[in-house]
Amino acid sequence: MDGQTDRKTGRKAGQKVSQTPWERLGNKFTLGLRTRTEAEWLPFDDAFGDAGRRQDQMTERDWLFDNRHDETFAARDGTEEAGAEVHDMVIAHLTEHHGGTPKHQQPTCIPSRPRQRMVPEDLLLLKPRPRKVDETLLDWTLEAAALAFPAHWVLAEKMGRPLAGIHEPVPHYGERLETPMDRFFTNMKVGPISHRWNWSVMTSHRLFTPHRSRPHPLAPGAGFDEIFIRMESQTLRKLPRTGMILLRSAPM
Repeated sequence: MDGQTDRKTGRKAGQKVSQTPWERLGNKFTLGLRTRTEAEWLPFDDAFGDAGRRQDQMTERDWLFDNRHDETFAARDGTEEAGAEVHDMVIAHLTEHHGGTPKHQQPTCIPSRPRQRMVPEDLLLLKPRPRKVDETLLDWTLEAAALAFPAHWVLAEKMGRPLAGIHEPVPHYGERLETPMDRFFTNMKVGPISHRWNWSVMTSHRLFTPHRSRPHPLAPGAGFDEIFIRMESQTLRKLPRTGMILLRSAPM
């Protein structure tokens, strides 16, 4: 039985892994934020113990950036300084916590064309914008992104939109999460790193899935091999120089 996978949990026999989001949070619909240390910001280890997953994702990301660039990268005017800031932060983190500076140090995806990325994660930059109807909150708009692994959303459709517009298809977001999310972003301070798990039900194992529709509907009686649980590890931090917020997202 060694090496077999449990169909309900997706884990191999004997595999140790932290609780899944639905085991930890149940059916609560909340932000689910936890604090992370600087050393935990860009983890190399896979949550499910797959030693080859990181390199596989970096290889796939390279291919997507080379062959589907307009679908995976976008940057609005005025994001150059924030892009350079992200680059410097990634270099400093990898140097201190992962054994040295990468051989290739071209800007890491934001805002210049990604030629040699240093991390497999998606990186998104959000910028504050005054809100006329409520001066106590700010709108946070998507200004730049290197997005190789979208889960049912198209980058070009979300650029320049605030958080509510980005999350428009999410059930109950408007009445339950919109205000808490806007307040959290507006009150975020430089320094702390916040982490959350996101999960969704998918009908494909592919990581690059910008569109929700399937080429063919699921057959009647389709089994678990046709349904996938996608998990994403997400961190949020405020950039000290530009004041933008950096979202890092890593699919599992």
